[in-house]
Amino acid sequence: MRYPDKQVGLCVAAMVSCGLAAGFRSDDLQDTRYFMELICSVPAEPLPMQILALASNAGKANQDAQMTYAALANHRQPHLDCLAYLSQLVLYQINVSKLPLLALIYQNNMSWRSYRMFFRDPSMATSKQTYYDLSIMLMKVAATMPDTLVKTKVMHLMRCSGTVSLAAAACSMDVLRVWGRWARSEGVVGKSYLPKSPLSALPATGVLAGFGNNFMTNHAFGRGTVAVPVKWIDSLVPHARVILQAVCLRNRMRTGKADFSGQHCVESTLYLAETFWQSSPFMLQRYGLGWWALQLPTVCFIVGSSSFRQFEQQVMNAELEWNARPLSPQMTEAFDKISKQVCSLSEQIAHLQLSVNGMMQPVHNSAAANLSMPTASSSNTQARAATSPRIELEAQVGLSSGLSSVQEAVDEWFTGLHGFPAPPLLCAQAIQRGQRLSKKASDNLSRRRHLPLRIQALATDRCWPLKKALAVYELVMQRYSLSLAELQDAVRLSSPVRHPDAKGGKPAQSQHVNRSPGLPLISISQFAAWVQQATDDIASMSVSW
Repeated sequence: MRYPDKQVGLCVAAMVSCGLAAGFRSDDLQDTRYFMELICSVPAEPLPMQILALASNAGKANQDAQMTYAALANHRQPHLDCLAYLSQLVLYQINVSKLPLLALIYQNNMSWRSYRMFFRDPSMATSKQTYYDLSIMLMKVAATMPDTLVKTKVMHLMRCSGTVSLAAAACSMDVLRVWGRWARSEGVVGKSYLPKSPLSALPATGVLAGFGNNFMTNHAFGRGTVAVPVKWIDSLVPHARVILQAVCLRNRMRTGKADFSGQHCVESTLYLAETFWQSSPFMLQRYGLGWWALQLPTVCFIVGSSSFRQFEQQVMNAELEWNARPLSPQMTEAFDKISKQVCSLSEQIAHLQLSVNGMMQPVHNSAAANLSMPTASSSNTQARAATSPRIELEAQVGLSSGLSSVQEAVDEWFTGLHGFPAPPLLCAQAIQRGQRLSKKASDNLSRRRHLPLRIQALATDRCWPLKKALAVYELVMQRYSLSLAELQDAVRLSSPVRHPDAKGGKPAQSQHVNRSPGLPLISISQFAAWVQQATDDIASMSVSW
C-alpha cells in the first residue's frame, strides 16, 4: 500500500486480500495468529495449486474453540494475490519490526503462538486486537482514496465481497456455508467436521483465486513456474532452513516439547519468501523506489544485480505466455458472447454519436434552401474539434489523486497519461479556441505543474538526464515516507511566491505541508534540506542513468 506508515499500509493490504479470499469476520481478523500451514499441492492442471491454510480456534461461530482452517491460494493476477500481500506483511514484521518469531520457535519457546498477524503497532502484537484497532487502520487508508469510503461496518466488507463473488460464480450454497464457516451449516458434518479441513471449500478457493469453477484444469499461474534462487529466499529469512531442520529433528526425536505448529510456521514462511520474489517484479513496477523492501540491504543488492534482471524478464514472459492461454471452452464461449455484446453496443453508441453530431452541426443558408443536411463525417469532425479540449481537460480534474509515483506525475505532465494528451497541450488548444476551464480544473492543473517543472529545472541546472533528477524526488518520497500528494504540496509551497510590487519572490519558509492527522508537520525549510541531501546522494552514486 502507498500509505506513509508501512506497517499500517501492508497490514491493510494483507487484511483485505486475505479477508476476501477466506471470508474472515472482524473477530477472525482480530485474533489471527501465525498458525500457518502449507497443506499440500492440489493436482490441478497445468500447474499444481499450493494451498496455505490459516488456523484459528477463535471466532463468533466457534463457541467450542475448535481449530478451524481457512485456505488461501495464489491469485491468477499478481496485483490481486493475497499470498503476495501476506508475504510482504510477514517479511516486513520479521525484518523491519523485528518480530522474534523464528528465534522463539528455534528456542522451543511457545510464546511465539501469542503473536497476532494483523496489528497497528509491534507493541500490540501479543494481544488480541480490538475492532477499533483494525477498523481505524482500514479507514485511514480508505481516506487517501479518490472516493472516500463511508461505512459503519467496514470490517465486514471483505466477507461480504467474497460471498457476492462466489454467488456470482454460481457456487453452491453448501460450498458457501463451509467457506464462510456459518454457525447454521447443515448438521454436524458442516458445523463440526468440514471446517477442520481447508480443502472442504476448495471450489470457493479456486474461484476467488481467479481461476473460475474449472480451476482444476485451468490453473495457469505463470510466475509460479519460475524458480527462485535459494540464496534469495535465505536472504529474507536467514537461518530459517537451519531452524526448520532443528525443529523437525526435535519433533521426531522427542528431545523437547513437540511443536508441529512451529514447524509448519517455518515451512510456510519459506514459501511466503518464495512468493515474495515471484511477485517482486510487479511490486517494483507498482511502487518503484517507494517499495519498502528496498530499505533491506540484501534486497537492494539483489534487485540491482544482472541476475535479477534476467529473473524479472522470465517472470514477465511467463505471465504473458500463461495468461494468454484460454481458460476453458465454457469461459471462452462466455467471453465470445460478451465481446459480441460489447461490439454491438459500440456500434449503437457510434451511430447515436453521429446522429447527435449531425443535429449539432449548423446548417448553411444554401444547404437550408435545399433542405440538405451535412455529412456525418464533417459534423463529427467539427463537433469533436469544438468540444474535445474542454471535455478532456475537465475529465482530467482529480486524475492526479490516482497517481502514486513521481514517474507517473512527470509522464502525465510532459507526455500524457491514461489516454489523455499532456495538460499543457490541451490548455493551448483550449485557449486557441477561446474556451475557459472551470476554476476547479484550473486550480488542479496549477497544483500539478510544480513537481514536473522542478524536476526539469534540476536536470537542466545540473546537466543531468531527466531520470536522474526524477530519482532525487523519488528518494525523498521513499526516505521520509511521503505520499505523492504531500510531495507535490511541498514542492508547490517551496516555489517562489510572487508579490504584486516585486519582480521576484521568496520561498514560503514558514508554511507547512498538509499531512494526514497524527503525522508530524513538515516545514518548507526542512523539506528543502531533504531535497539537498537527496541531490547530493544521487550525485555521488556511480550509476548509469
